[in-house]
Amino acid sequence: MGFNNCHIPKLDELIKYYNEFGLESLYNRFRKYDSWDGDSDAMNFLESKVKLWEDTISLDGGQKVE
Repeated sequence: MGFNNCHIPKLDELIKYYNEFGLESLYNRFRKYDSWDGDSDAMNFLESKVKLWEDTISLDGGQKVE
């Protein structure tokens, strides 16, 4: 079995992707990896967006209604 690593893009490229495609797309693009490497600012940004996405999803997979 292999180890699935992803080198994440620089922060400005990651923000551009997020602004163009949105939170769900960003989450789906990077969630499939076992680990990430790259710029610490980009990793912090990505980790915060993953947490935001996971905080908005209920246990049954639907979005929470505020």
